[in-house]
Amino acid sequence: MRKNFVVTCLLAVAFLFSATFASAALVTQWSYTNDANFVDWLNDEGNQDEMSVSADLNTLYWGVPSDFSETGLQSSLELFAPVSGDDLMTGWLELGPAVPVTSITHYNHVLSSLYPTLAYGKVAATIQFTPFVPAGPQQPIDTAFLEFLFFETPNDDVTPMDIFILIDPGLTEGTFNYDGYKYDFAFNSDGFGLITGAYHDFIVGKLGIDTEYFGWLASEDGDNSAQFNLSIMASPVPEPATMLLLGAGLLGLGIAVRRNKKN
Repeated sequence: MRKNFVVTCLLAVAFLFSATFASAALVTQWSYTNDANFVDWLNDEGNQDEMSVSADLNTLYWGVPSDFSETGLQSSLELFAPVSGDDLMTGWLELGPAVPVTSITHYNHVLSSLYPTLAYGKVAATIQFTPFVPAGPQQPIDTAFLEFLFFETPNDDVTPMDIFILIDPGLTEGTFNYDGYKYDFAFNSDGFGLITGAYHDFIVGKLGIDTEYFGWLASEDGDNSAQFNLSIMASPVPEPATMLLLGAGLLGLGIAVRRNKKN
């Protein structure tokens, strides 16, 4: 009986290792394509007057140039996309090294206060992964709709910069399963983060909701860019068949233990 108990224990351990390592090869390097386009926009009067978008949907324009403008141009937001590469490395249980993908640049020009300004924008952001090492089929395109609010500040000593915030920062993350592994990916940004201090208070005063806001700041003069970066990590996902084997092994182990106690 003791011999049967030992054999059952060894089988249970074997099933456990089978469930852990039965997955296919881990993808250590990915090809990727990140694209983005403007799909909606509003001014602070709730319409699209004095607003337009480029033919490729990558540049959004708004406002009427002030009589004091040296450029005579509208302000604008430009998306640098699509961006592709094959140098995205997988991290194990933590995000791997980041690669630069889509960026957004704010071209700030002097506008007349007599006309409406940008208040809201919506971007359709897509990402597609293709296993590069080892090679494999393209994965389905993942689409997120990133909505942002824009706040024109008084540009005084307290809040000298304008503010962009994302309505739902959680949409900058995603996950998918491939060949027995779960892959989590995330976008972060140089210059993108938690809005604090007087800028946070300014948003609360406008929206009436005291919570955390994530976004970036744009100076009143010149151009400002927010560069988004992409990272990915992997974790194992036991296949259903190996989970059944593991359950059978543990069940056998339990039966053997009970029999051993009776003897």
